[in-house]
Amino acid sequence: MKYSFCIISILALGISYAGSAMAATDMAETQTEPATLAQDLRSGFYSRINVLGFGTVQGIRDSQTNLNASRIPRYQTEIDVRPDFNLNFRQFEFGVKPRFQYARNKIETGTDASSYDTSHHFFINGAFARYRMTDKLLAIYGRENLQWGPSSLLSPSNPFNANNGKNNPSLELPGLDFVRWVAIPNSALTMSLIANTGPGRLEKNTSFSPFNPFVPLDSFEKTYAAKVDYTGDGHYFSVISSYRERDHRHRLGLFGGWNVSDALLIYAEGSGAKKADNPPTTRNDYQLLLGSAYTLEAGPTITLEYFHNNNGCDLTGISLCMAQQPLTLDPRYPLLRRRYALLQYVDSKIGGNLNLAVRLIKNIDDNSNLLSANLEYEMGRNWQLYFVPTLYGGKRDSEFGNSLRHSTFIGASYTF
Repeated sequence: MKYSFCIISILALGISYAGSAMAATDMAETQTEPATLAQDLRSGFYSRINVLGFGTVQGIRDSQTNLNASRIPRYQTEIDVRPDFNLNFRQFEFGVKPRFQYARNKIETGTDASSYDTSHHFFINGAFARYRMTDKLLAIYGRENLQWGPSSLLSPSNPFNANNGKNNPSLELPGLDFVRWVAIPNSALTMSLIANTGPGRLEKNTSFSPFNPFVPLDSFEKTYAAKVDYTGDGHYFSVISSYRERDHRHRLGLFGGWNVSDALLIYAEGSGAKKADNPPTTRNDYQLLLGSAYTLEAGPTITLEYFHNNNGCDLTGISLCMAQQPLTLDPRYPLLRRRYALLQYVDSKIGGNLNLAVRLIKNIDDNSNLLSANLEYEMGRNWQLYFVPTLYGGKRDSEFGNSLRHSTFIGASYTF
């Protein structure tokens, strides 16, 4: 308005002053452009840094302590520095998650001899570049932990990584490398083309995990998928068609849920391979998970799930399952046998600060079980305390009773 008023005034005085007024206006507009660009960069930048320190004490089964060939640590200490940086600039969005990790493990062999493994790593667990071609079409390239589905135990419809990491959410899952194209025709429908081009951090993840001790990746296969998501009024479902390059294997995945009432949700998730792709001597390869979640009036949610893996191992001992071919010990598929049940109790914001999740996982085939409690206490806006005790029950050659008797995770994190 100031420049318009000046121009009108000058024009009223005479044509001789018009040129100088227009030149001044052009110069002022040129000077404001860099400030606008800098403002866009500042307003679109986001950063978050989380520092997590924790220790773990594990009770190893007597059958494992003599030689401890699996090198299961008795004590673990670790410090993780986790910065997250994000820039949303006009049609582009960029993100990077660099990580620094320092770990020290004490490994006992039961012969009065102990060894210490000390390691430190700097790596990129996640990074992406996203381009919004239009409001309804996105292109994304980067390293991500790509998860979906309603299930709490694992995600059998996910052809890239069925392990959802919900046994201890404070530990990060490794990111895999993806290329994705996402189309959003309307508010109810989303369509994606996904290519898993590399293992990312998955093949580097060699630390011990109580949920699945055998975490090094045996092999990687490029996998491609087309995914369609529909969200309706009180219901949703998704269809995932995938193809694995190495063995030319096709797979169809599905998941969906229905809000029966404000309190009750029922859902299902599963996948199956084409029958023609199965070797003649193997069972039909399909997985199915059925679940239900009920939210009590006071706030807690109780979840019950049943999982059936038709191609899982049904040999007598878990050691035979681990030696069986072509069964692969793969961190993306953390459960080896056929039938499992999950009972979970979740209560958030107890007293305003405490979050609690209790999980009981039952291996129906060998009658072993895993019982864990995840407690998170929020101390103000920046501090969180974690306490995760886990008990393992079952015979010595069962899945959950084979390696550990108990495990206790204690940690604290600060976010700024």
